[in-house]
Amino acid sequence: MGLMAHTVLFRGQVCKGNLNPGIARPNPKEDTTGKEKKVLEQFDLMGSTLLSGVPPHSLEMMVLAQHYGLRTRLLDWTSNPLAALWFACSAKTRGDAYVYSLEADNFLREGVYSKDPFSHTSTRAFQPRLNNQRISAQHGWFTLHAFSKRSACFVPLEKNSVSKKYLSEFVIPESKRYDMLLSLERCGVSQRTLFPDLDGLCGFLNMKHALG
Repeated sequence: MGLMAHTVLFRGQVCKGNLNPGIARPNPKEDTTGKEKKVLEQFDLMGSTLLSGVPPHSLEMMVLAQHYGLRTRLLDWTSNPLAALWFACSAKTRGDAYVYSLEADNFLREGVYSKDPFSHTSTRAFQPRLNNQRISAQHGWFTLHAFSKRSACFVPLEKNSVSKKYLSEFVIPESKRYDMLLSLERCGVSQRTLFPDLDGLCGFLNMKHALG
């Protein structure tokens, strides 16, 4: 790593590595491009009454689909390291937790929203439009991944010859995860602040009062 990066992104998770988007995790060797386009088309057609003003087959539509749980070639990141730490430590799965940082300057490109999201042949990082409360509260960013024709797979960032040079890994031992959540709450980072809706409030109260 060279000079200090202007844009550093963070991701918290409970598994080590496997920094691939959701669409690639079942089988990273499958080129899902055709399937993804078809599913996004169905998303547009079947959800049209809820997608007012969102251009079909656009990156904006892909971001919206990702937000509601559709598997896409987007991987969630945040520009707030404390938010990433909360996501790592709050997961239901037991075991150590991991926070990854990505120096993203080399993955930024202008006009990413004006291009077909399937036209990129290498990983791109971008900030989504802050058009919903969760993305804003979580300081959300994304990496947009591509199926590598050369490697015949989606290559996880920690194994990509370019991106792995800009990645760092931090491990939070399982025994420290709960204490870390308490410390984060004192810093104003909790499920209530990262999910500023009733779902987030109820989840926060469940944890705060040990309701299971």
